[in-house]
Amino acid sequence: MPKRIAMTQLNASTVDILNTIRANAPYEYQSLVPEIRDTKDIPRVGEVIYGYPNCANYFLTSLINRIALVRVKAAVFNNAYAELKKGYLKFGETVEEVFVNIAKAREFSPEKAADRELKRTLPDVRSAFHTMNWRVQYPVTIQDEDLRQAFTSINGVQDLIAKIVDSIYTAAEYDEYLLFKYLIIKGITRGKMYPVSILDGDMNNAAVKFRGTSNLLTFMKTQFNAEGVHTTTPKSDQYIFMDSEYNAQYDVNVLSAAFNMDKADFMGKLMLIDDFTTFDNERFDEIRANSDMIEEVTPAELTLMQNVKAVLVDREWFQMYDNNNKFTEKYVSSGMYWNYFYNVWKTVSYSPFSNAVVFVADESITAKPNAVTFKVESVVNSDNAKVMTFVMDSTPVLDNMSIDFKQTEALTEAGIAVHRYGAIIVPNTYTDTTVDLEIKIGDTIYNATGVDLSSEVGTTITANKA
Repeated sequence: MPKRIAMTQLNASTVDILNTIRANAPYEYQSLVPEIRDTKDIPRVGEVIYGYPNCANYFLTSLINRIALVRVKAAVFNNAYAELKKGYLKFGETVEEVFVNIAKAREFSPEKAADRELKRTLPDVRSAFHTMNWRVQYPVTIQDEDLRQAFTSINGVQDLIAKIVDSIYTAAEYDEYLLFKYLIIKGITRGKMYPVSILDGDMNNAAVKFRGTSNLLTFMKTQFNAEGVHTTTPKSDQYIFMDSEYNAQYDVNVLSAAFNMDKADFMGKLMLIDDFTTFDNERFDEIRANSDMIEEVTPAELTLMQNVKAVLVDREWFQMYDNNNKFTEKYVSSGMYWNYFYNVWKTVSYSPFSNAVVFVADESITAKPNAVTFKVESVVNSDNAKVMTFVMDSTPVLDNMSIDFKQTEALTEAGIAVHRYGAIIVPNTYTDTTVDLEIKIGDTIYNATGVDLSSEVGTTITANKA
């Protein structure tokens, strides 16, 4: 199970920091570095530490690993969404999220009891896998001169910590914020959030939609999550992400009433976002180049996001875990400086079983397209069958675009097996050259007729709305 990491503020003075490091140091360090009883002793301690490489190495290592990783006041940016993280995964790179759908009811029948007695009724168990997909490193260099300067003033050591934190910790916090924003944008534009239309500029109408939707989430529903499972989201687990400017148009009291929460509870669940229409792609350029899981936020997606005013999600929708947070170090003797590397590994994903709603200003953009295109992703031939897999073109759209390839009666009679996520297994005994597919996208049926079984990888097929 993931564990939470307690984050606190650093309130200790330079004297406290130096004495704490000494108290936990090995004998050699304690014998050389005196205990500080007065601020006038700080320069003398600095002379010893600066003059002995082993002491300097131990001091900086302790400063980084014991002190700098504590959340300090000097950090200029803190990710406000951190409470929605799931915790620290000590072992493993993949999280399996398991959801058990509610059981189906049937009529009571004594006449059928004998036939039913020994039959198995398997639960509807769904699973989603969330894999570690964020591995980055933040470098920082501490020069000998930086260390010497740390002991020339009362606040010198704190300033040194701030330098480390400002360049590394703040960057990591900002990137974590961007990852939350990334999940929201991708979740919306891939049709993983249920769209609710509100009239642009009509705050009364918007407030009614907010309250009505928030109330509906507390009931057992299927339409508000990507997988269409029966689930609920109590008020205590509802989080509201709102555009900063749009939020400014509202009185807090009006909003808290709209979500049927008292003001204190609502403020704890309200998450402001700078906007939905911009994204700092430049931050992730290098990472995307070496990752097959983190993608660019495209101009088409950002254009679609112009209609987004707010998002309402279950706290379990965000599946973000810390896998590793570790400092490594290297002293470069020829240059007389220390290189420190803050390594951050994360699992960044969202749950298909949790409720998520997006409020949009334009109702017309929530309609599904009349036709959807798929590409042949792979073709595998064996002695007995051909396996073809399909992937939908990632056209951004504000509607549920979850894919469910249907096992129709005609395909069953032909001996063709269908995987719901987009694969067919065609036996070699099948003599036709084409096949008709039925695909459920969200709650809408599409038909792809005459799919050529000789199609090569990259071939495009079209599915039309039934």
